[in-house]
Amino acid sequence: MTSPPGEISYRKFLKRLKDFNVKEDKNRGKGSERYLVKPIIPGTMQGPSYTIRCHGGGSIIKSGTIRSCLRRLQIDPKDFWK
Repeated sequence: MTSPPGEISYRKFLKRLKDFNVKEDKNRGKGSERYLVKPIIPGTMQGPSYTIRCHGGGSIIKSGTIRSCLRRLQIDPKDFWK
C-alpha cells in the first residue's frame, strides 16, 4: 500500500466515505460544520458520528482530521485508501 496523501478535498473525502455507508446529515451542524454519520440501523441517523468543518466542496481536509474521522466512524484506513 502506498502512503495516503496528506490532504484531500471535502468532495472526494465524502465520495470515498459513501462507499462505507457514511451519510452527511444536513439538518445538524452549525454554520460551516458538517455532521457525518455511519448509521447502524438502516433508515435512521443513529450510530457513530463526526463533525467536520467545511467551507464548500473544494475545502481541503488535512490528514489528522481524516485519521480522526475514520477512527471515530470505525473505518479501517487501509480499506479507505484502496
